Amino acid sequence: MAVRRNPLAHLAGGVATLYLTAFLLVPLGVILARGLLPGGGAPFGAAFTATLSDGYYLERLAFTFGQALLSTLLTVALGLPTALLFARYRFRGKRALTAAFTVPFVMPTVVAGIGFLALVGPRGVLGVDLRNTLALVLLAHVFYNFAVVARLVASFLEGVAPRLEEAAATLGAGRWRTLLRVTLPLALPATLASAVLVFVFCFTSFGVVLILAPAAPFATLEVEIYRLTARLLQLDAAAVLVVVQLVVIGLASFVYTRLQERLAVSVTPGSAERAPSPGVRALLSLDLLLAGGLVLAPLLALTLQALTAPSGAFPSLASFQALQGATASVGFASLQRSLANSLLFACLSTLLALVVGFLFAYAVARGGWRALDQASLLPLATSPITLAFGYLLAYPALVTSFWGIPLAHALLAFPFVARTLLPAMRALPPGQLEAAATLGASPGRALWRVELPLLRPALVTAAAFAFAISMGEFGATLLLVRSEYATLPVAIYDRLGRPGAAMYGQALALAVVLMLLTALVMLLLQRRGRSEF
Repeated sequence: MAVRRNPLAHLAGGVATLYLTAFLLVPLGVILARGLLPGGGAPFGAAFTATLSDGYYLERLAFTFGQALLSTLLTVALGLPTALLFARYRFRGKRALTAAFTVPFVMPTVVAGIGFLALVGPRGVLGVDLRNTLALVLLAHVFYNFAVVARLVASFLEGVAPRLEEAAATLGAGRWRTLLRVTLPLALPATLASAVLVFVFCFTSFGVVLILAPAAPFATLEVEIYRLTARLLQLDAAAVLVVVQLVVIGLASFVYTRLQERLAVSVTPGSAERAPSPGVRALLSLDLLLAGGLVLAPLLALTLQALTAPSGAFPSLASFQALQGATASVGFASLQRSLANSLLFACLSTLLALVVGFLFAYAVARGGWRALDQASLLPLATSPITLAFGYLLAYPALVTSFWGIPLAHALLAFPFVARTLLPAMRALPPGQLEAAATLGASPGRALWRVELPLLRPALVTAAAFAFAISMGEFGATLLLVRSEYATLPVAIYDRLGRPGAAMYGQALALAVVLMLLTALVMLLLQRRGRSEF
């Protein structure tokens, strides 16, 4: 939509730029400076040389690459067949399954982690202890990222007319030959794009690895950065690892952007869905059984164990009742305190993310700030631990301040808010805006009386995204949090680190509370529709 630029849009762009500069670029710049110019009079680049020549850190880098690559391959292997089946065939319960498969991606990492502990941990319902194994880390990553591949590839194929597939069938090609020679090449750009995203998520994995495989051999770069920062206070080495991680993520983001350009090619939609044949129906059933089991089993095990008392009684609310009397100590918060903190931080960060995200969308849509449009994706290339570490270096006062956590949460939620509001603002009917201008309405009055009412559904969706992200955020919170500001994810992790069945039961109960809150937010999203992110 071509709308004349206005001073209000330039003001909005300036504020959004200042926000990203102050709370993203400056912290990242300080980290880079710390890595290149360490203290104590050390020469330029000395920290890089010392850190990257250390065999231990090289092992951490190799393990991070290896587990991310294996996790990506396994996720694509399971997600791609699901995407093909969902895009090309119709069957009962398709919408419900689509929503169910999305649940793991929006679940907080601590919920996913403790869910797998409840399933195959030391006290798991299956009687198999896979904790501190690579296999469990890989399973958790597949659980967490399965929806990325399935939804992205399926959405792309649904927008591609099946004319080439129909032509292949007309020429005598069978289903499998058509699949291998036509459908899979069509899906290749979307498959590669989703694989890059999964790789980035697994490469920066923190909460899942910290909970499921805390032993040193399985530490990723993200876990090692946290250990160096919070426990060993070796900030120079942590800064070097952050820079290495940013380089890898930056390269992956560049590749993803180029692939997205290929996905943006105009296509002609067509009716691609058809009834599955008996053979396809069997494959569909097997795929849904595997995917459904992977998605539902950890969450069901979590709920089952949370309703089991330490004495073994079932069903029991003993673990939930124990939370009511839990007292706070250093790093140990009660249910009431942690829930109140989570809700307060979520509300504040949601409000801040909405304000900044709206200013961003207004500046891009009404002021033509294209550079700002690209910059809105930068927080996605920055892990929560990296962001928190940058705050510790750039703004030490945030460590002892109430505002460090909501500021970090708001920045992490900002891309989701921005990418939800921008398409909605661009899609507003130009006639109403032109009519308002013709009647003499200023840009501010047109914004208040015309645009904001029309954007209300998108604002609700964006707010739900931001709220859910804040409620489940773990990495940045763990590094910045003080005992009196402990959130639900931090309270869960704290109880997991304490001995005894009672503490484990309380951790399970807290995880169920967090899971239910996240599910309620997702129900709101399903009712309001989903963003174009």
